[in-house]
Amino acid sequence: MKIVVVGLAATHAFWGLSLLLDPGRYVFKPIIPILLALIHLVIFLLLLTKERYGALLGSSLLTYYWFFVKPREPIAEPQTVGILGITLSLLTEYLPKISLEKSRLMRDVLLRLGLAYPFIEWGLDAFRNPLHFKSYLSSNFLTSHLIPAGLLDSIVLCLAFFEVALASLILAGVVRRAVSFLTFLVLAVFSVVAGYPLALPQNIVLMAVAYIWLKPSF
Repeated sequence: MKIVVVGLAATHAFWGLSLLLDPGRYVFKPIIPILLALIHLVIFLLLLTKERYGALLGSSLLTYYWFFVKPREPIAEPQTVGILGITLSLLTEYLPKISLEKSRLMRDVLLRLGLAYPFIEWGLDAFRNPLHFKSYLSSNFLTSHLIPAGLLDSIVLCLAFFEVALASLILAGVVRRAVSFLTFLVLAVFSVVAGYPLALPQNIVLMAVAYIWLKPSF
């Protein structure tokens, strides 16, 4: 889990730097960039030194994004909601009167929910709003050169099915190592294609979760 903690800390550090160095992105969003930047950087430091308190503060901030920011502005992308589940998983070992076995089970469920959620929302959104995805794929530098315009409808439909199917496999916990490898690969591709701010730095911690399941000892 140390890899997940480091990945989560890195994500918060980059979020904080984004708020400091690129505040123009947040002008019309209901947040105060400097204040939120400081909170993200505090979470980064706490995760590396006082993991429990970093997870508590991180969970609070991400819950705020989910309920009060995302409905008004899409600052809290699907990855951010998934990261909330991953952050909560760090707190399971601190729950009172919970056996180690139950704690590990709860942690595993929260990790799977956190990793699967972005794919569920992406997939369902591709079904609901295919024009949005077609517009993005046709304007993105890489995909616009790789995908012929005539195949965009088919690609978006296949992507929607693929993402929902992948999320289902993650939630089911079957063939975990193969699914984890595929998830890590997909997130890496998304990170290269979408870059900042759509994929990075959010995908860092998601990739960390996928990576730990590749190890037989987990």
